[in-house]
Amino acid sequence: MKWFSYIFLMLLPLLTVSCFETDDAVPPYQLPEDVDTLSLQSSIYQSQLYFDFSSGSIVSENLNTEWTLSFECSDTGFRVRLNSSDFWGIAPTGSTNLDSVYTDDPEYDWRQDSSNGHPDSTAVGSWVSFDGGVPSYTNEVYLLGRFDGISYNLAKKVQFTSVSENAYEFLIADPALSNTDTIEVLKDDQYNYRQFSLDQMETVQLEPMKDQWDLLFTQYFTILYTDDGIPTPYNVRGVLLNMNLVEAALDTTIHFLDVNYDNAIQHPFSALQDAIGHDWKSVTVDEASNSAEYKVRPGYTYIVRDPNGTLFKLRFKSYFNKSGVKGYPSFEFARLETE
Repeated sequence: MKWFSYIFLMLLPLLTVSCFETDDAVPPYQLPEDVDTLSLQSSIYQSQLYFDFSSGSIVSENLNTEWTLSFECSDTGFRVRLNSSDFWGIAPTGSTNLDSVYTDDPEYDWRQDSSNGHPDSTAVGSWVSFDGGVPSYTNEVYLLGRFDGISYNLAKKVQFTSVSENAYEFLIADPALSNTDTIEVLKDDQYNYRQFSLDQMETVQLEPMKDQWDLLFTQYFTILYTDDGIPTPYNVRGVLLNMNLVEAALDTTIHFLDVNYDNAIQHPFSALQDAIGHDWKSVTVDEASNSAEYKVRPGYTYIVRDPNGTLFKLRFKSYFNKSGVKGYPSFEFARLETE
């Protein structure tokens, strides 16, 4: 009977397979024709990337390190902002004497702009006020410093001295010296802001024209809250809106492919700069190994309204590039057409 056992064992796989129905192959996911996809080719840990929905492309890109301050460009603009993507902070001194000697001091009140972009929440604050259209300047001296992960390293002292419809003027010097330079920043109302580079000691135009971009992928400063509700300053990586021109809303109830113009327009839109922000991904921190695990939140669809009133939907697919390196978001997006 040994030969029967051998035959039975040889036929057993065939007998087993015949007991089950054959599975049909599952076709690969096909992106709908009206949906586009884009993967960032530069890390938002090192670069700032400006995205435009209408062209479906990155229209401009610069390194975080290429600027320090930015200046509002409208004819009535006077606000000065900081480059938190490169960890810059600013501290008021309470003094108007630019010749004073300043050294590293842990008691300086280092400040950052609010991530929501609110015009009254800048770190520099109201260095100028207007009474009947006539400017009045505080002439306060500020200190510029860059955070190294532990403390701010004092770099320059600066005094903002004038603003007009056409230009800004400010003085800048080394903290312990009187080697003052006078800097002029010309306005151009085709842009929201013009940037100033401390390394080059001159104006640089890195931000695209204000009507040519919608989203900025970048590293930026914000306030996060611990499990105990304690506010903690932190640098995150995410998406900022083109201030004053673009609005966004979040939908977590309708599948991305089923979001259309009619249900999207029902959402309350926000013009806050960080309305999309960083919360489209979750992070789990392992303090023992000093590591973090990032995951894109499923079911998050963002609705974006551009300066022309056109609606787009957006969902993130990954925070990693093909090599598994973090900081390279990829996303799908589509224009929402009215019926």
